[in-house]
Amino acid sequence: MIKNKNILITGGNSGIGLFAIINLLKKKNNLYVVIKSELGKNEFLKTIEKYFDKNYLSKYLNIIENCDLSNLENIIKIKDYFISKKIFLDVFVLNAGLQYTGSFYPKVSKQGIELTFAVNHLAHFYLVKILKDLVKDNEESRIIITSSDVHDPKSPGGNIGKKAGLNNLVDFRKKVTGQFLNFNADESYKNSKLCNILFAKELAKKLKISSSKISVIAWAPGLVIPNDDSGFFRYSKRFNLFGYLIFSKVAKNILGISESLENAGKILSQIVLDSNLNNVGFIYLSNKLIGRKKHKLVESNVSDEANSDELASKLWILSEDICRSFGFVTLNI
Repeated sequence: MIKNKNILITGGNSGIGLFAIINLLKKKNNLYVVIKSELGKNEFLKTIEKYFDKNYLSKYLNIIENCDLSNLENIIKIKDYFISKKIFLDVFVLNAGLQYTGSFYPKVSKQGIELTFAVNHLAHFYLVKILKDLVKDNEESRIIITSSDVHDPKSPGGNIGKKAGLNNLVDFRKKVTGQFLNFNADESYKNSKLCNILFAKELAKKLKISSSKISVIAWAPGLVIPNDDSGFFRYSKRFNLFGYLIFSKVAKNILGISESLENAGKILSQIVLDSNLNNVGFIYLSNKLIGRKKHKLVESNVSDEANSDELASKLWILSEDICRSFGFVTLNI
């Protein structure tokens, strides 16, 4: 097993990513953490320094700061960082994600792209496109994408409210760039998680064609509800605080269906390091609820739509085209 792996992680300054980083740092891996703002960096360091002294962190923790992933210009900034330092990576952890269910109007990125799609899918797509050659091609290397079971309309959570569905990408570009046809924030989130899996499957197919040993792992952490105002639900709480508070109390304390941040972060760190996931091509893992307050990570099936090779290919081409339309060059994989 490779020691001191070089690991790039997005969405690592709070939530699941934060606890994954804590576990990975304990094992003396080299972490490269993409953080959106100076405030985010300061809050992250304030938390992480409770677990490690500054000398230890100076050896293993590296922060790429002021990188708002919704702005594709910052993806180039990340590439320049690694090239300038001549660093090759063992693992990409594409974990950043947001949702703002409850909003009636779309939020948009600097490029005018609907924010959920911009962060959850397109930023990670573009990051892989321009950084793939910096991933070591060996059996322990992997690209990990945090998705969700709500991509599947038949799943618990996925069958509540507006369901995921890309409709073979008919008018999909108009839904995510400029016109935002029939915008629904809940649907936008679920669709972004569907895009994660389609992207992962198409990436794995392209890597296989090139005889690469890099694994592509999509995973669903289950329902994870933080105790503070940081992390995944930070936007949704602003739009529907009362509904969120009721939902979180019921899910955690009454139904016992939620997973803790600590456990979800631990699972993500295990996915990074587990030798059983070497050279697996593509795999989808789900942290399934098996009892009250009990979960188990298992290999799982994706939805019928997520299983469409044709749709995965079409989404890849559309994603490339959107990047190019804003002047961002994509490299072949």
